[in-house]
Amino acid sequence: MKVKFADLSVVHNFLRKKFISAFKTSLKNSDFIGGKNVSKFEKNFAKINNSKFCISVANGTDALFVSLKTLGIKKNDEVIVPAHSWISTSEVISLAGGKVKFCDVSAKTFNIDPKQIEKMISSKTVGIIAVHLYGNPADMPSIKKIAKKYKLWIIEDCAQAHFAQINKKKIGNFGDMAAFSFYPGKNLGALGDAGAIVTNNKKHYEFAYMFAKHGSKIKHKHKFEGINSRLDSVQAEFLNIKLSNFKKFQSLRDRNSIYYNDNIKNKLIEKPHINKNFKHVWHQYVIKSKYRDQLKKYLYEKGIETRIVYPVSLPFLEPYKYLGHKETDFPNAFDNQNKILSLPNDPSLKRDKIFYIIKQINNFKI
Repeated sequence: MKVKFADLSVVHNFLRKKFISAFKTSLKNSDFIGGKNVSKFEKNFAKINNSKFCISVANGTDALFVSLKTLGIKKNDEVIVPAHSWISTSEVISLAGGKVKFCDVSAKTFNIDPKQIEKMISSKTVGIIAVHLYGNPADMPSIKKIAKKYKLWIIEDCAQAHFAQINKKKIGNFGDMAAFSFYPGKNLGALGDAGAIVTNNKKHYEFAYMFAKHGSKIKHKHKFEGINSRLDSVQAEFLNIKLSNFKKFQSLRDRNSIYYNDNIKNKLIEKPHINKNFKHVWHQYVIKSKYRDQLKKYLYEKGIETRIVYPVSLPFLEPYKYLGHKETDFPNAFDNQNKILSLPNDPSLKRDKIFYIIKQINNFKI
């Protein structure tokens, strides 16, 4: 049996006629930038996420960058970020003129460890970026307490966690601003790059909206310098279509994770940990094993494609060598990067293939 890690064509074929109809309409109306499709998506996304405002942008990285600029980051301001994430989380700080301050993550949840955050805070610290890695919410109640104590702002990086929840409250509503990615492989994915910001602060909304559109609300009337980061109207309508079908496809990810959680019994494997009253949305189903590399090879030989997301923690990437970090500075992040393995978990995965994967994992030996 052959098992792909993911197969986007299954979902896209299911929605193919709607996509084609939407594209033909945009082509007929020459509706490519802005317009009703974009406004419709922003309203729909904000409503479903229980957020007051949504600003669509070109991609998830821009969503983070615009959020930083909105919150007034200045040269040499320090921002605390988790040591294990995608580079977008940290690079936007440097590009905005700030300084990255890495913090170790939880050995269990992979998210930033609130117990370590206070140790990272200095007189130059202005904020925290909390990443909901793999779709598992970070401990926002604890992070909010720390931010309030030290008067820091919070950006939630929700790129992998659309509509995850903590105590039935949607993520993206705990911090000052939140950034989402709609990269095609995400739980809610466009057919190209796309992103969005949500906030419940009107002033943040107004600034971010203008900053992403060259510092203006009205063309040729610029209030300040900004950037050009807009969601294409064609992609907006594709996202509207996917948004109306989101629950259907998310339920399949949830089903897959239940099968894995209930049936993987191999003691060489550590299954995902979820905090009580936290709702994981399973962008990635990530197991851990000190025999990860052998397991990955074994599963490949059985026809099962897996991935390592992410194989190198941020402090150990070449752009951050100048910081001089050692493996012992971030023991959990370093340990996790050498043990994590993502299993196939997208909505295209059929039940027989799930149980084939489970069988092979349970048969794995050293």
